[in-house]
Amino acid sequence: MGVVSMLLVSTVTPATPTLPMNRIHKLSNLDLHVSFDYYTKQVYYFPPPAPIDDPQHEKPIEEIASSLKASLSQTLVLFNVFAGRVRENGPRLEIECNDRGVPFLVATADASFSDWGDLARCSIEHELNPGETYITNPVDSPLLKFQLTRFNCGGIALGVVTAELIVDGSSYFEFMRCWSQIHKGSSPRDLTPPVFDSSLLKAREPPQITIPVRDYTSSPKPSTDAMGKSSQEHNASAKPTLVKLFEMDPQQVDSLVREIQSGPFGFDTPSSFEATCAMIWKAMTEARGLPDSTLTTYVYAISLKAKNRWNPPIPAAYIGNSAHSPCLSASAGEIKSNHVSYVARLFRQDIRTTTPEHIQSAIDWMELEIIRGRKINFNCDFVGGTGVYSTSLHTFPVYGVDLGMGRPVHYSLVMQPWYGNGVAIVLPTPKGGRSRRLLVSLPREEMRKLCEHELFQKFTTAVL
Repeated sequence: MGVVSMLLVSTVTPATPTLPMNRIHKLSNLDLHVSFDYYTKQVYYFPPPAPIDDPQHEKPIEEIASSLKASLSQTLVLFNVFAGRVRENGPRLEIECNDRGVPFLVATADASFSDWGDLARCSIEHELNPGETYITNPVDSPLLKFQLTRFNCGGIALGVVTAELIVDGSSYFEFMRCWSQIHKGSSPRDLTPPVFDSSLLKAREPPQITIPVRDYTSSPKPSTDAMGKSSQEHNASAKPTLVKLFEMDPQQVDSLVREIQSGPFGFDTPSSFEATCAMIWKAMTEARGLPDSTLTTYVYAISLKAKNRWNPPIPAAYIGNSAHSPCLSASAGEIKSNHVSYVARLFRQDIRTTTPEHIQSAIDWMELEIIRGRKINFNCDFVGGTGVYSTSLHTFPVYGVDLGMGRPVHYSLVMQPWYGNGVAIVLPTPKGGRSRRLLVSLPREEMRKLCEHELFQKFTTAVL
């Protein structure tokens, strides 16, 4: 079901040339610690047009694409870094703002949204994004890619491929917000311009590591030619994983928060973030059956745009990676033998004790390791089945994207093999508010045990 046929492949460049041409955008150490080995893929599903008398109903997909490309071209004037290409400068990567542009593909799908009932079950998602997952030639690879696909029902999917080297969730959705506004008629001059200033997160001169670095490690950097190949071989040897989607309605979220607040290690006003992370970590550790002495690590994100997280404050319009990723560790026995409120308290303590100096010391440490030609990694095992990688998009305006096709009826982050063994992505739902979806990746037998886990069953509902 659902053969995708390509109609058009083109390249979108900034509407006006970048000046000075070939300007260099420096990447921060928080950018450079993110691998440029893979792309992240996501899909927005826009509803079929309203009744047949709607003048938009018969609009050809080529015409819709032309309009989107025109507004994207205007948006790239503000975000000209995204139209550039990576280049190597000694041990560092940087972006050459050369206006080479971003690919924009147009396709049709021989399928309808109703074929799957819930679009979360869409079986052709990987065909709704352009190109390969692996980046085998970094210096010639686009930083963004787009694919517009029309379905038989009139619904449209917009696939967006991003290189996390230049964007985290916050900056990606800032880009999508600006594109939406420009597409609806706003002038780029009237928008808050993006801030491409990596010096806001620079290392000190000289670097000063005043607090031991817990959350990152370094390793020898693979050669440029070997990066894509070695990454694919690495993932081919990893244990195959199964991806499932779960939903938490507002009542389940509130009930979980109360469970933690009233538990033996409870504390005042636990956040839904702390509660959700604690449930995921405890349930996943028990589903894996890890020996008590095994160290398990949970990786999450702290935004440096949050109040009092950085001085001077990081602007909301900052583009680049502006999140620190704590790697919180505990023994499996500690997680399994204690109430979920104990696990939530670990997160509360970790978040509150992560100071700007912790993060600045990590950035300074990264500087020294990058100068040595080494690759920065999370201090976590994402392949061996002991770590959990989690990120939350729940608070981002995922369903606020409006490109003239109505608001999305579904958004999907397309799970890739490179995410590893033990992934939990927290997503918003079209309903908004406190409801959320959990996209989880685990080996098949461990996923079966997770689905049967009493705590997980109580506070989530399986979607697929």
